[in-house]
Amino acid sequence: MPSMIPASVPWSLAPYCPQSHQLGMAQKGNEEAASVGSWMCQRLWPWPANQPLPGRLAPRPLSLAPSSSSCSSPPCSQDGGMAAQGAPRFLLTFDFDETIVDENSDDSIVRAAPGQRLPESLRATYREGFYNEYMQRVFQYLGEQGVRPRDLRAVYEAIPLSPGMSDLLQFVAKQGSCFEVILISDANTFGVESALRAAGHHSLFRRILSNPSGPDARGLLALRPFHTHSCARCPANMCKHKVLSDYLRERAHDGVHFERLFYVGDGANDFCPMGLLAGGDVAFPRRGYPMHRLIQEAQKAEPSSFRASVVPWETATDVRLHLQQVLKTC
Repeated sequence: MPSMIPASVPWSLAPYCPQSHQLGMAQKGNEEAASVGSWMCQRLWPWPANQPLPGRLAPRPLSLAPSSSSCSSPPCSQDGGMAAQGAPRFLLTFDFDETIVDENSDDSIVRAAPGQRLPESLRATYREGFYNEYMQRVFQYLGEQGVRPRDLRAVYEAIPLSPGMSDLLQFVAKQGSCFEVILISDANTFGVESALRAAGHHSLFRRILSNPSGPDARGLLALRPFHTHSCARCPANMCKHKVLSDYLRERAHDGVHFERLFYVGDGANDFCPMGLLAGGDVAFPRRGYPMHRLIQEAQKAEPSSFRASVVPWETATDVRLHLQQVLKTC
């Protein structure tokens, strides 16, 4: 795919900031493939090297001799002090759809619809950039057809995890204070939490940052947007760059500063927060998916501007093996 970056615009001033989901099922895939790289954020990207990022520590140099995990030793802070004993060293961020689970959960819930299909009249209401509004109408339609939250919960609970994901999450859980784990998803809290609880991994995540959802006064599942933002080309309900930067700022206010960031994702909207990653951080894009293709375009357009390491994954085992190596060498 040729680069979509205008030749006259410096990469650092005009990054991609793609949509997250598109219109569901086959149409979703076609639209996303056709539009990868066609949006740009109205903000600086990547984070300027001469400006400190809230919630970050200077990376600790890697030792040459492998050793067991040293997470019990708190890293030094930027002012020369020590981070709080037991504070997490690394922030590990996961996407949900087609990352933790091996499906797009917004497509999966169509199984609960009559005939396992949505009417064309409903599908036709989608507007680019307003996928959350479209999904609000989908949930309303399902409720009108007699689909209750318990029915949707059963669908979410049956969505399979991506290959190797359960082992990866179990590995991370065993590392104690090494990792703080969060999830940023343009799906919805009801679905994400239902799936994670069923798989036995809900307690691993310190925060699940997704579009609020739950039963309304009628007992039907209702969906709301996550937030508003100034990234004009991201979906109106969520910019993951803002979500992650706000979280880092919040944790910095709490006195928690991370030495490295790790981000595991697949979609075009998972590229937007890549501007927050610096040297020593790692992006884990699912191989061949939009996030991976966008990173490749960024590296080709201006290699020096993409400072994080990139480790594509086909199964979550690839992520686990890399994290194991990180812990051996730090």
